[in-house]
Amino acid sequence: MFRFANIELLWLLLLIPAMTVAHIILTRKKRRQAREFGDPELVSSLMPNAEPVRVHLKFSLLMTALALLIVAAARPQYGKSERVEKRQGIEVMIALDISNSMLAEDVAPSRLDRAKQMLSKLIDNMSDDKVGLVVFAGEAYTQLPITADYVSAKMFLQHITPALIQTQGTAIGAAIATSIRGFGGEDAKASRAIILITDGENHEKGAIEAAQKAAELGMHVYVIGIGKPEGSPIPIAGTGEFRKDRQGNVVITHLNEDMCREIAQAGKGFYVRCDNTNTAYRALEQELDKLAKQEIETTTFTDYNEQYQSFAILALLILVIECFIFPRKNKVAARWNIFRTPATVALFLLFSLPTFAQKEAPDIRKGNRQYNDSNYVDAELHYKRALEKNDKSATANYNMGCAYFKEQKYQEAAEAFEQTTKLIDPEKDLEQAADNYHNLGNAYYGQGQFDKAIEAYKQSLRLRPKNHDTRYNLVKAMQMKQQQEQQQQNQQQQQDQQQQEQQQEQQQQQEQQQEQQQQEQQAQQQEQQDQDNMDKETAEQILQALEQDEQETQEKAQKPQGKKRRLENEW
Repeated sequence: MFRFANIELLWLLLLIPAMTVAHIILTRKKRRQAREFGDPELVSSLMPNAEPVRVHLKFSLLMTALALLIVAAARPQYGKSERVEKRQGIEVMIALDISNSMLAEDVAPSRLDRAKQMLSKLIDNMSDDKVGLVVFAGEAYTQLPITADYVSAKMFLQHITPALIQTQGTAIGAAIATSIRGFGGEDAKASRAIILITDGENHEKGAIEAAQKAAELGMHVYVIGIGKPEGSPIPIAGTGEFRKDRQGNVVITHLNEDMCREIAQAGKGFYVRCDNTNTAYRALEQELDKLAKQEIETTTFTDYNEQYQSFAILALLILVIECFIFPRKNKVAARWNIFRTPATVALFLLFSLPTFAQKEAPDIRKGNRQYNDSNYVDAELHYKRALEKNDKSATANYNMGCAYFKEQKYQEAAEAFEQTTKLIDPEKDLEQAADNYHNLGNAYYGQGQFDKAIEAYKQSLRLRPKNHDTRYNLVKAMQMKQQQEQQQQNQQQQQDQQQQEQQQEQQQQQEQQQEQQQQEQQAQQQEQQDQDNMDKETAEQILQALEQDEQETQEKAQKPQGKKRRLENEW
């Protein structure tokens, strides 16, 4: 593929026909003046050293050199250089059970979360291997095709939940079959392994047969049982309750170790139980290290090849030739002035071309070397230096976004890719624009902004409709968006339900308070009434007592008195 990195500079080529027209007009004017001066033959005899052909030749050479310099400044590029690295590694397909039973918490924090932690650590320790991811419940789907991009693998792993598959169950046979198809062709030299992580509650048939088929194809099936044989209830998120069957009994999910051992034996692998320790991880890592490691070819970097050097060298040679062609026949040394204005300007443009064409190129190349060696932090530093020299460089912004993405700085990566979209013209560079939108979608996906990711993937597909990876990522983003909306709806329903419960509780409390107040008021009224009744009774009793005392007093006053006793001494 041929292209110009700075294609807008080609407009300068319009200077050549303009200068050619000016040269023709000046030449004709000189001839007309010579004819007016006298007989052309007589005038020619007076200037024996003059030779118009040399003047035209020198002008043609200068215009040719100028055209070559303009083309070189536009930076012609041809094809793509794809560096293919051969690595010593194995191919691993991970089949992860995401049925509801994996939410049981007999292994902390839960079966599914513990499995994701172990897989994340396993991927971190991979260097030259390829990894793919299959999720299954009642059905099995390829979550991530086999790849050497470990950052993407961990990103997809983080977003796995049981909501990805609506059909519940545990179809282990379908998961193994899907993993077998995920390896691709059967003529690969690298050793292949299938890591099955499940609680072993198989609800479908064909698991043993699928493991045997994998063994016949030279694949090893390693089974990681997660959970406890004694079982555990399945919590319902956000409710504090457990799942129940149709009869209303709490469901207890058990680890079926017998089934796991049978599958591992049929797949010529091994079985180990995963608990809250690192025993299962260490055993799995040791078994994978035992597998024979063959060369795996992986394309790690693509870029355009610069072609401006050849145009610049050719322009230099033409300028050197032009310097040794003189407009007159004799007295060459005396008439030769190497500092003629056109040649001086052309030579200045030639030697300043590398800086003018791409002054940030050395830092970009250094960053690319660090990027290829997986030193993404150092690559980021070099790309930043390139952007300090030219913040309008689409290549520097794009490579910076890739480095950020590898470092899992998804927000910074999205900003870099957004800046690149402003600097790339899709009509001039369709492939780079499509790649930039694809990576922009990945950056949004990593942030969980699935709406923006979907739009970016669609933009990429408008430019490159047949790209399989972009179509696959678009489908996954739409699924994640649907799941996110479902979760938001569930959260909203829970919030509404909580608000209703709170309102009901408040209403009940208000009613209780009102009833209590009414009871207190009634009690006070009854007490007051009783007190009033008691006061009336007391007053009546007092009045009756006074009346009785008054009556007794009157009766005593009316009773006849006896004779008075005479005193012995009257003094």
